[in-house]
Amino acid sequence: MQRIERKGRNVQVLRFNVRGTNDVKSLLAISDIHFDNPKCKREDLRRHLDQALERNAAIAIFGDLFCLMQGKYDGRATKGDIRPEHNVPNYIDAVINEAAEWFKPYAKNLVLVTPGNHETSITSRLETDVIERFCQLLRSQGGVTLAGGYGNFLSVKINKNNTRGSKVIYSHHGYGGGGGFTRQTGAFQKYLTQINADIYVAGHIHRKECFPLMRTRLSNKFKPVSDTLYFIRTGTYKDEFIDGAQGWANERAMGARPLGGYWIDFQYKGREGVSYKVYETD
Repeated sequence: MQRIERKGRNVQVLRFNVRGTNDVKSLLAISDIHFDNPKCKREDLRRHLDQALERNAAIAIFGDLFCLMQGKYDGRATKGDIRPEHNVPNYIDAVINEAAEWFKPYAKNLVLVTPGNHETSITSRLETDVIERFCQLLRSQGGVTLAGGYGNFLSVKINKNNTRGSKVIYSHHGYGGGGGFTRQTGAFQKYLTQINADIYVAGHIHRKECFPLMRTRLSNKFKPVSDTLYFIRTGTYKDEFIDGAQGWANERAMGARPLGGYWIDFQYKGREGVSYKVYETD
């Protein structure tokens, strides 16, 4: 079982214990769930979370767990975009409480939830941190879930007896927009020049991609050594397209968006440190 520790308001350490070099430990990286939106594909989300339980994988949600656009405070509110169970006077509470109950079976695997622009909007408008409230509810039910930052550092440490290796994941929920072909790929260049990490994760634009970048440095023995960085753009679980007939997204010809996220498999390699591979959820 993994262990998660908070080292700062946006810094955590995720520890895995392994038995040997064939022992693989997984992290499910997802974002933009928009759990309370009627267009959220909860059946796909549940399938991926159940797969995480089967693999005893850690789960991290990198922003926009919630939508929360149907309150009195929001000029975007529409009657068709609220679930009946949330159409109550204590709207925000109803959404958080239902989410905490729905995610309860995954509370011991859900290690991290970071805010996205939908959650930070609530904080600025209503002066409450919905992500921290959600995480507190899960912890009160025996979970381990921690709240992170919009920009966040997650150090993944693989321990075998008294030896260990590690990789650093830097996540930033995202900003701006992204076209179907560009997918705001250039944003990763900004993260790369600002932050030193092994894996970079972003969401926000409801696009999806994953690609490696090789980096070469001089070792202590003055030999060129290459390693791989990965850039991961997680998709969404909100299907605004449906059949393309109507709705805000269809009026703007935004098209269908890719659903789901990525698995990151970590493997301890002894003197070689930690290797990892990244692949899509199915």
